[in-house]
Amino acid sequence: MQRLIAFVVLVFSVHQVVPGEAPEVAAGQRPGVADSSAAGAGASGGSRPGVAGSTGGDETVAAGRTATGLSAEQPEEQAAGAAGARAQADARAQDLAEADDESPAQSPVAAPPAPKQSSGPAAPSGGSAATAPTTTQPAGAVGGALSWAPPSGWADYPVTRITATNSVTTVSGKGGDVLVQLPADRPVAPFIIANCRNAVVMGGQIDVLPTARIGGDDQRAIYVHKCTGTVHIEGVLINGAVNGSQSDGIAVNAPEALVQIQNVRMEGLRGTYSVNHADVFQPWGGVREFRIDRLTGSTNYQGIQVRRDLGAIGRGTIRNANVASSGVTPIDRGGQFIRVECNGYPLSLDGVYVAGREGRPFGVSVWPQSDDRSCPAAIRDGVASWPSAPNIAGGVRQGSPASGDFVPAGTVGLGYVSPGYR
Repeated sequence: MQRLIAFVVLVFSVHQVVPGEAPEVAAGQRPGVADSSAAGAGASGGSRPGVAGSTGGDETVAAGRTATGLSAEQPEEQAAGAAGARAQADARAQDLAEADDESPAQSPVAAPPAPKQSSGPAAPSGGSAATAPTTTQPAGAVGGALSWAPPSGWADYPVTRITATNSVTTVSGKGGDVLVQLPADRPVAPFIIANCRNAVVMGGQIDVLPTARIGGDDQRAIYVHKCTGTVHIEGVLINGAVNGSQSDGIAVNAPEALVQIQNVRMEGLRGTYSVNHADVFQPWGGVREFRIDRLTGSTNYQGIQVRRDLGAIGRGTIRNANVASSGVTPIDRGGQFIRVECNGYPLSLDGVYVAGREGRPFGVSVWPQSDDRSCPAAIRDGVASWPSAPNIAGGVRQGSPASGDFVPAGTVGLGYVSPGYR
């Protein structure tokens, strides 16, 4: 009898449970969308991060990125599906730029350690153990006036401040102008500049995230997407010497834009052939014109990659630039620290230096290489040129500038002061 009474009481209790209401959706999150908790991901695959508006504020969101195209060591090594994958990635990036502000925030990537202090400048072609950039002195006006000024009136552009340190921020110009401000006292995470007319980035430091891909897309410190005017990037320090990272420096997919990169230093970029090709600079999606004056970079994969990929390139100028092997291991292919295109767009090379991997001949540290069948590099007195390419003016020198890096450690980044323009 006691067992029977206990059973009846139990049944009665179960039927008195009232079904609970659906859990409350967190602010800024759509119902039914869960935050990503995958390690090393700044945005979950398939999600659409919000976009920081061009009118300022601290709208920092995790955002996916467009995948870098394959830059194979030999043409026959290119994957058959590369073009399709890049087109899909382009569409994804467009979604990022057009996403509304109600999209859910994504789980952040763990922030890299703060930069180590150093008593002296660090050369870009350091040893196998990567270290964080030196930030001991306020960056100042070093090396004289730069070649190209920002667009007129840039100081009065609407401001968007980058504050995120462990997730990617998307800055939408919404078809207009934008001034992207980085803190003067601390590094921030990578960011995307999308759908702008003109944009200016003046100084600051970016620490890449300790991952190769974010939301299924390759990581880039700065990505310029679908801007149409002048994008001016100056005085920025990009720290790629982060354990677990693979990242490009600056990538461009803006066929109508003029992109100016001046007084920029990139340290210790890491990449692999199988995952993320670490380029110092690559306008893979096209650009009307790119201009580079004073660029120093070190990488263990690739350097200045300015061959046409999925978009046209109208014209290019590279002056006062040196790229070196970082010596970071392991190494997965790569090794050409400048890749140019024969019989393509007009390209001017003036004061460009490449210090390749230890033991690797200079003739195979540039592309096309000296053994290329159609457009071989001619190596004379330590200078590589391409005589069969009338579109390329100038050449590339072996080694480093006699006076040191064009952008010495400690002269750009936090507290940067522009030296002005000619």
